[in-house]
Parts: sequence; C-alpha cells; structure tokens
Amino acid sequence: MSDDLIFNGPAEFDIQVFVTNDETKQSGRATIRLGPFEYPSKESVKQRIAEFEAEEMVDALAGFRLMTKEEAWALIMREKTGMTFAMIGSKEWDDI
Repeated sequence: MSDDLIFNGPAEFDIQVFVTNDETKQSGRATIRLGPFEYPSKESVKQRIAEFEAEEMVDALAGFRLMTKEEAWALIMREKTGMTFAMIGSKEWDDI
C-alpha cells in the first residue's frame, strides 16, 4: 500500500453549499464531495469550495452563485422555523 494514502477513519465526507440564481430567484444546495477516509481540514474545505465556485459551477450550475452570509442565514431560518430573523454580526463570512 502506498504511503501517500490517508485513512483517518471509516467515513466519506461531503459538504453542502448554498447557491442562488439572481435571474430565476431559485436557490438550493449543491453537494461537494471531499472524499473517503481522510478527515477534512479547514483549509481543504475552503480550497474545495473555491475550486467548486471557480470550475464546477460554471458548467453544472450556470447562472448560479454562492449565497452571501445573509442569504444563507435567511434560508436556514426559513427551513428551520418558517420565518426569517435579522442576522447578528457582520455581513461578511467569518474566516475559516
């Protein structure tokens, strides 16, 4: 077996990112695969989201963009409570 392979545990990791289309007003989630067995680091998650935005959204999700912090907060609040609430804190994403 190669020394390059990492097996942290018996799990496969995916993340969901929130996307929206300004023109159609559609919004939703896109699943990004991080891969099996290796626990993701903060940096690898950040890098994978940037890669997804720069390369994969162009084809599969043409017209969509990643949601802002306010948009993602509003979506989560609607899903969990059926209402929207003002977001506390800055409008910028916190650094990973």
